[in-house]
Amino acid sequence: MKQTAFKLIDKLLGNPSRLSLLALDKVLTVGIPFNAPHGFRIREISDSVVITLPNRKLNHNHLGGIHACAIATIGEFCAGLSILTHCGISKYRIILSELSVKYTYQGRSALEGRCRISQIDPEVLNAALLREGKHLQEMKTVVTDENQKEVAVVTTVWQLKSWDQVQTKG
Repeated sequence: MKQTAFKLIDKLLGNPSRLSLLALDKVLTVGIPFNAPHGFRIREISDSVVITLPNRKLNHNHLGGIHACAIATIGEFCAGLSILTHCGISKYRIILSELSVKYTYQGRSALEGRCRISQIDPEVLNAALLREGKHLQEMKTVVTDENQKEVAVVTTVWQLKSWDQVQTKG
């Protein structure tokens, strides 16, 4: 069942039409239930992955701005989806290894996260996977408000590993 879902995600990522992005939103809302209440929407997959976060009470902190954890999550989501767009989920297991956020401005409107896929160097990635069976990939996501003012930069590091190299305990 899991491989079937992974192949569906890879297919949707490979054809990022408006309809595919809507379907991907639905599949990932079920597949990543933690993200569902935030109301993220995938807006674009091209040279960048762009995801929006609505300005709604559930995403607010005690001061009425967008909560720091919601901002961190949009950065993580954009980066992870960027890696999946480049590498595919049916070939590689990706897992978050590190996350840091530099908050620069308080978000008080809907936010947008943008992560450039070109941060991934295919030659470095493939060489590491052949040599070590895994690769650590750093990604940066810029989060902006409706006026394009930078709210945060989210830096994530992901471990990529071929599924046949993954050892799980029963």
